Amino acid sequence: MINRNYLGKLALLSFLTVSMVMGSVVGCKKKNVETGDNMQKQSVLTPVTSRVTVHDPSIVLDPSTNTYYIYGSHRAWASTKDLINWTYEENNINADYATIFKSNGEWSSRGSANYNISGNCWAPDVFYNETMKKWCMYMSINGDYYYSSIALATADSINGPYTYAGTVVYSGFTNEEEAAVTDYAKVTGSNVVDERYLTNSGSWDSTYGTNCIDPCVFYDKDGNIWMSYGSWFGGIFLLKLDPATGLRDYTYTYETEKHVSDAYLGLKISGGMGCTGEGSYIVWDEETEYYYLYISYGGLASTSSFSGYNIRLFRSKDVTGPYVDAMGNTGICERPGTVQKQKGIKLFGNYYFSSLDTAPQDSNAQKGYMSGGHNSAIITPEGDRFLIYHTRFNLGTEWHQVRVHQQFLNEDNWPVTAVYEYLGSEIQLAGYDKSEIVGEYEYVNHGLTYSARYTGMLDTLKVTLNEDGTITGDVTGTWE
Repeated sequence: MINRNYLGKLALLSFLTVSMVMGSVVGCKKKNVETGDNMQKQSVLTPVTSRVTVHDPSIVLDPSTNTYYIYGSHRAWASTKDLINWTYEENNINADYATIFKSNGEWSSRGSANYNISGNCWAPDVFYNETMKKWCMYMSINGDYYYSSIALATADSINGPYTYAGTVVYSGFTNEEEAAVTDYAKVTGSNVVDERYLTNSGSWDSTYGTNCIDPCVFYDKDGNIWMSYGSWFGGIFLLKLDPATGLRDYTYTYETEKHVSDAYLGLKISGGMGCTGEGSYIVWDEETEYYYLYISYGGLASTSSFSGYNIRLFRSKDVTGPYVDAMGNTGICERPGTVQKQKGIKLFGNYYFSSLDTAPQDSNAQKGYMSGGHNSAIITPEGDRFLIYHTRFNLGTEWHQVRVHQQFLNEDNWPVTAVYEYLGSEIQLAGYDKSEIVGEYEYVNHGLTYSARYTGMLDTLKVTLNEDGTITGDVTGTWE
């Protein structure tokens, strides 16, 4: 049994150093985590949840039913009332995707002679457009050689049926004939593809441009609609959308300025020049008056060379940036070979605590978490903060599940993430007695490093928080 307040307390203690260092440090009080001894008996809860497998989960709340939905790659979606127990969902896109996104599939087929759209409906984001009075699903239709696009389908109900409404942005075009299929001329005034998009061999230059997938659509503090998007080498971009159509706002223009913006792609807010980065997600926080930008670095796998997935965090007072980390570094890479690991607060890497040994069998977490990433985040109407992401496990397979973790603000207004998945625990805002806090902990320093290759688990160390304010064990120091 796990005490409600106890888990919240651990979350707060675990990340006290996030404002002082770029990487995060997490700790778990070892004593009594499994048994609940010495805890208030009236505050216990039963850690039961029905989990789902949704890759790249993007969360949205339907306020009319007080139901949360997540939408992910390969047309997988699920819903929940409590962010604990999930149920798989379907809508007409599950069966009719090839018809709804027919033109996008035709665009992507330019990159492959045997293209099949079935496995290339990736990372959608669902958003309610208050002007249109429509639910808007922004779907990534991926293609080889960057022949990708972000399509819009709309519905009166969050559960559909959805119909095609247009395409927001394209990538991969290399000549006038290809550009004519897109809205490139509508934006730039010509179908002549500027050489900045092309390599010396005439192919799409992915270190300058990007793969047009992974949308995140949101309102800014003034009620304007924006979409961040992009994957890997070319960076993450930001486009202003038209509230009347849900598509690009063609009246809002961008200058072409290296490492800053591009007339067609929009404003660059992270990455580029061959650096990794995908799955951007931006949250406006009314309490702190910051826009928080999440991005996943590395490869999504856990058993192959395409590994090292980890979430990074930046923020800005202005929706258009610059987005910076706790050290003031922007996420933008301006030259090849940039040491990108120094950019962004790393939320967590591959970690294990001994209490996970007793995790339910269906959680897959007994040996620890690996390659957690491609997250979304939400602030509930009650003001609670949550991180939603998919994670793999230390099981020697690529099996993955959705996880929801609480987040809390530290003194510097950075969201810090609880160690364990959310099971209904609440933080005690009045604080905790020192006697509840002192004791033995397991300790993981996530640091900043990561590798695109399989690296195993981070070290789990042991420390003691003593009553006199000292820390002893594998790491020494002080606490307060």
